[in-house]
Amino acid sequence: MTSSRQLRLGAFMRPASIHTGAWRYPGAWPDMNFNFAHMKRCIQALERAKFDAFFMADHMAVLNMPIDALKRSHTATSFEPFTLLSALSQVTERIGLVATGSTTFDAPYHVARRFASLDHLSGGRAGWNIVTTSNPDAALNFGMDNQMEHGERYRRAREFYDVVTGLWADDAFIRDVESGVFFDPAKMHVLNHKGKYLSARGPLNIARPIQGWPVIVQAGASEAGRQLAAETAEAVFTAQSDLAAGRAFYADLKGRMEKLGRAREHLKILPACFVVVGDTIEEARAKRAKLDSLVDYANAIASLSIALGQTPRNSIRTRCCRRTFPRATPRRADASARSLSPGARVSPCASWRSGLAAIPALPWSVRQQKSPTRWRSGWRARVRTVLP
Repeated sequence: MTSSRQLRLGAFMRPASIHTGAWRYPGAWPDMNFNFAHMKRCIQALERAKFDAFFMADHMAVLNMPIDALKRSHTATSFEPFTLLSALSQVTERIGLVATGSTTFDAPYHVARRFASLDHLSGGRAGWNIVTTSNPDAALNFGMDNQMEHGERYRRAREFYDVVTGLWADDAFIRDVESGVFFDPAKMHVLNHKGKYLSARGPLNIARPIQGWPVIVQAGASEAGRQLAAETAEAVFTAQSDLAAGRAFYADLKGRMEKLGRAREHLKILPACFVVVGDTIEEARAKRAKLDSLVDYANAIASLSIALGQTPRNSIRTRCCRRTFPRATPRRADASARSLSPGARVSPCASWRSGLAAIPALPWSVRQQKSPTRWRSGWRARVRTVLP
């Protein structure tokens, strides 16, 4: 008997909508990124609508973008993700809580402990979005003069994943009231990891996550990113330019999994989309036009530059260094756009990054499955069985 297939939805947030003009839309909350009451209403609405997850992006530095665009962008900064998701876990019951955790500028012990805490606070609804932070300005916030090279970041990330999951290996807290034994020393796992990039003794001073470990999410599209996803991830968030590119990405990632001995169904590929709701197509188009009209010229040019693989100019870093560059003109942007491959479409605003991504598995209850291992309870078990 084959299992039924069901659409899975998640809200990709930062922590509010990441469309550059969203904070200016009539009726929107301009302070939503820092207003917990608004965030609570938002996630509770998503839960009532049967969304599977609230996926929170994060940045380790103020975005490196032209200052004229940065000063108009509500995505420039937001809550620290673990603080916000821990609070939101107490006002929700079923929706998943996915947090970005950097493998470049954080320590494995910190990440393992935070996600274990979030998983317990939420009753088994945590997800870890593994990110190798690429913003060069983030390095300056963590005692580094230069950003780590791309390939090296991913090699560190692979070791980072091994250390974190190693720290989640055992559940030693038996809490035997009759014998008076709170934890079993034989199960208190001492990792004693010493690798090329990382060192961690362990054990964690918190019980193993309810799911065994949180659901692993990844979003890298590069060669190194795809390989990391094939080796570690249970869900991959991706934004491809068209259907053909999406199919090629799907086939490549699933093929890598098979070569590693992983079952294809153990990884869900989650395409991004931007959704505007209206009673009619015309109404939805009018809403989208209104939304896009609220994007300032500077923001549109900055987003177009990123989409075309160019470095945005007049960033906060160059301003601080008192270096000045001429702003890109519409003529140059149009010329670059013509060099795109046939069929590729680039929106001149931040909306190409916006919207709702498919994230598996409603509900994120911690209902135990008939499985010999505790980590297969709740969402983690269903991620492995729902959707090809």
